Amino acid sequence: MKKTVASALVAGALTMGAGTAHADPVEPSGIVPAQVVPFRHEVDKQKALENMLNELGVGWANGGAAGTAIGALIGLGVGCVSMFPGSLAGCMIGTPIGAITGAIVGIGNGNPRAQQAIQEYITTP
Repeated sequence: MKKTVASALVAGALTMGAGTAHADPVEPSGIVPAQVVPFRHEVDKQKALENMLNELGVGWANGGAAGTAIGALIGLGVGCVSMFPGSLAGCMIGTPIGAITGAIVGIGNGNPRAQQAIQEYITTP
């Protein structure tokens, strides 16, 4: 009986120890190396949004509203006269297109830094 118990213990010890060696998973340090992008400074998303809205506000005050009005009138005229004469469809299509185009051009001319602020916001991770 002693041989049977001893051999069972040895066999049990060998089989238990055969597959139990393992390493603990490596804990991440929490520091992720940042990718270096040339000509880009680090700005967080909220600051980039606030900067963009501020620059758009300055552009709107310096020419965006006037550009929108002029663009809407040009779009109204072009849409009503050349697109679909005799119907209101051309007026309804031309006016918003002219207003949007006029707003973009007016804001861009009123504040040249607005486009840069928009691009910075879009590229900020």
